[in-house]
Amino acid sequence: MKKACNNFLVLWMLAMLASCAPQAFYVSSQMRAPSQAGVNLAGKSVAVVYQTDGSSADTLFTACFANGFANKLEEDYFDSRQEVGFFTVPASEGADYACKDSMVSLVMQTGKDVVFLIGTPVFGELEADDAVAAGDVFRASVKVPFSADLHAYDSMNSADKVFDFRGEKTITSTFLLDKACDSKEVLDSAWVYMDTAAQNAGVQAAGHFSPVWKEENFLVVYYEPAKNAWTKASECAWKFDWKGAVENWMTLLDTGNAEKKSCLCYNIALGCFMLGQPVLAYEWLDQSDSEKPLSISKGLRKQIFEYSGIQYKKADSK
Repeated sequence: MKKACNNFLVLWMLAMLASCAPQAFYVSSQMRAPSQAGVNLAGKSVAVVYQTDGSSADTLFTACFANGFANKLEEDYFDSRQEVGFFTVPASEGADYACKDSMVSLVMQTGKDVVFLIGTPVFGELEADDAVAAGDVFRASVKVPFSADLHAYDSMNSADKVFDFRGEKTITSTFLLDKACDSKEVLDSAWVYMDTAAQNAGVQAAGHFSPVWKEENFLVVYYEPAKNAWTKASECAWKFDWKGAVENWMTLLDTGNAEKKSCLCYNIALGCFMLGQPVLAYEWLDQSDSEKPLSISKGLRKQIFEYSGIQYKKADSK
């Protein structure tokens, strides 16, 4: 779920205590915080849904806009893999896809955690100049003012509401023609060549949902003496091998020492969080608290919520 940078600083020995007592060190990582728009997509599946009104021109523009929007999200959150679902809904008269019930329905239909709904754009008056010669072809340019509504619903966000956004922009579509054309003829041809400009506009719109990167410190607990699984786990955490760290901490859970077991559960929670499993991390923190409450547990809970956006409650909580 989290994409940590490879260059991280390890600050050894927060507290140099006796060898039988817990000791700790920090690992520092670049963490992906929620976007400036306030929507946290880290670790969540995403769908982009766009409305179509039957007009070939509008549908082409909106499809390209939505495609650029989805591509940008995939670049930011999925290492450019094609992971964002892509869907359409008809812009029927009287249909309100942006209301909460409809957005929840889209979540169910798409099977995704987060749904973005792109409304049918409203266009202003297009402006064009005569096409100008560019070698054997003619370069044409059209200014396209438009506005569009965008709605987002995150089924994992405790706010349980639809986030509404509206954008206005004038884009310029530049294309080549094989003959000289006046401005009217250029306008007549404009919609056919709108794909690149519309896609770029979608990329720019999705930029508002790009993550903000922050450097964050995380505390790892260990016990001496060295040369045991504690040390191996610490070395793995040092190298950001959280899978190896968790595996080593798990081998130490069979202990009669409540404090050690609590520290192990805390560490495993941290490892699960770093491996993209925030809910499992919360559960391990619950286990840590049940063994022996640690003052550092609250801080990790806060970090998990900040970077995952997932509000957790115990199953038996009221």
